[in-house]
Amino acid sequence: MIKKLKPGFVMLLTFFLAGLSSARSDWKFQTNQYLKQGEFLAALNFLESNLPNLEPGEKQEARALVPYLYHRSNLPDEEKKAIIDYFEEYGISQPLFDFLDFRVFTDVIEFWGEWREQYPLIDRLNFLVPAPAKERAIPEMIRLGFDLTAEAFYKIHLEGQPLEGGLWTKGLHLVQLPLPFSFDHPFSLNLDIFLKTKRITIKRRVVLEFKVETKSLQTQDLIVQRQDAPPVKSIEGEVALFIGDTLIYKATKYLQKQIPLKITIPPPNPPGTKPYLVPQKEQYPMHSVSILDAVAAIANVIKDWKKKPPEKTPAAFIPRAEISFSFFNPEKQSIRTDVTIKLKPEKPEPLSY
Repeated sequence: MIKKLKPGFVMLLTFFLAGLSSARSDWKFQTNQYLKQGEFLAALNFLESNLPNLEPGEKQEARALVPYLYHRSNLPDEEKKAIIDYFEEYGISQPLFDFLDFRVFTDVIEFWGEWREQYPLIDRLNFLVPAPAKERAIPEMIRLGFDLTAEAFYKIHLEGQPLEGGLWTKGLHLVQLPLPFSFDHPFSLNLDIFLKTKRITIKRRVVLEFKVETKSLQTQDLIVQRQDAPPVKSIEGEVALFIGDTLIYKATKYLQKQIPLKITIPPPNPPGTKPYLVPQKEQYPMHSVSILDAVAAIANVIKDWKKKPPEKTPAAFIPRAEISFSFFNPEKQSIRTDVTIKLKPEKPEPLSY
């Protein structure tokens, strides 16, 4: 049996929903009024109190105004934190701000135009694997690729140790890291990327997580598994980092064992011909071609060439979210180690310099 709601309760519920809908639709009007009157702190408090109740699309517009309000309220540290929060959440996309008064709109657009040019967002961060590389083969190094949205000075630290630095232009970039030597147990490495522009300096930490699993194979499994396993690499050189007597980091350069090539040398050619070339059945003085036949043959070749679709140049690197490879212990051939490397970027933090 359905109970009827009391008229008074229905009226209160209607007023509540109407008030909530009105608050969602009127926040733009009220914010615009605050900005026209130059009451930036009041607008900031109003937006922050209404953010939880806004729809996702409107929330992006409101969060885009928060850094501007911090800027006009002379709060630079809070402005930078709000800028980082916005760019890391929404990227470089910018709302229209079409609800603002024209005078306010012009100032907001100018503010955001400067930040879009000056915030060094690292976008599309992935591992880069050479296109001809075999599946689950041991990589010679770790390559990271990403798109940088603004020109910035940079420096890179791995586990607190500086690797390189310089100036990065806007666009795609590649970072190469040495592959660790030991995979006895799971571990992680901290890669810190420092980026500096005219308006902000940030530290972006990327954690490289190494998942290591060791499996002891039985005799039958060993025979099957080793048929497709990558060959064992011999060590060419290694670099180790110590603090006192404690080993902090170790990297090794490997040299892939090469399979010797068997080259068959053909027997000597008959006299009057070049070495190792198939002798011509008819020599030049004894053979001639009509000029008309030659022109017709060239025309047919050009016609066939136009019909063929253009060949696509393969990409030099393939982006991947993770890297996986396997290898066998040279000293214990029955033990296989499976390694998976994943990226876990952390939220950037602003620096004071």
